[in-house]
Amino acid sequence: QNHNLPHCIFIVPTPTMKLAIVSTLLAGAAAFAPSSVSRSGTELAATRAVKDGPPKSGKKNLTFNKGFDDPVPPQAEGLIGVLPPVGYWDPLGLAEKRSAEAVQRSREVEIIHGRFAQLAIVGFLVPESYAASGAYGDDFLAPTGTALEAFNTDPIWLALTFGIIAALETVRILQTEPGNRVNAGILENGLYSMPTPERLEELKLKELQNGRLAMLAFAGAVAQELVNETPLLVNLQG
Repeated sequence: QNHNLPHCIFIVPTPTMKLAIVSTLLAGAAAFAPSSVSRSGTELAATRAVKDGPPKSGKKNLTFNKGFDDPVPPQAEGLIGVLPPVGYWDPLGLAEKRSAEAVQRSREVEIIHGRFAQLAIVGFLVPESYAASGAYGDDFLAPTGTALEAFNTDPIWLALTFGIIAALETVRILQTEPGNRVNAGILENGLYSMPTPERLEELKLKELQNGRLAMLAFAGAVAQELVNETPLLVNLQG
């Protein structure tokens, strides 16, 4: 029956899409892993509220201290990544509840997730550009042309890809020790000229920041394509 209601499009995510969302959110959360360097006058510190009494506003016992005087937890000392405007970002006080080894482990996981996220963004843009040009036929990533269509059109190849990644990650973990698992062997294998110590620290910081941005970008890309079923480049072009 026609009740003169406006036409609406309801998108029902498949189980694989739901899995992609959950995985994306878990990876994006690593972008806010506790990190620290020596304090400076431009840092912003985030700490839990003082435990002297219940919050007056009725909100959660959580506040952001911008007085630049909060001490950095010793477990997080020496970690790079504290930059304005966020500064030392640990509003839940997670670093204070964990050992130094656990905080270091969180940083390793953050860097690895950042590397995967950077590759994932490329893995979105390149196939979608081929789908738009019709290089692999009209049925490639059909019908929407988004990278997420691979879950429906090429599940076997996608499963093989994830299997290879999992196997390589297993080998990496077995061949490395905790605390040294972020070393990809690029310098040792001569794939990049040996930088000065100052340059090496700069490159480490850039990798960390680019990885954080990529994790957030990947989360946004997945969410956006699930909502409007439009390729990223089309969305960027308005």
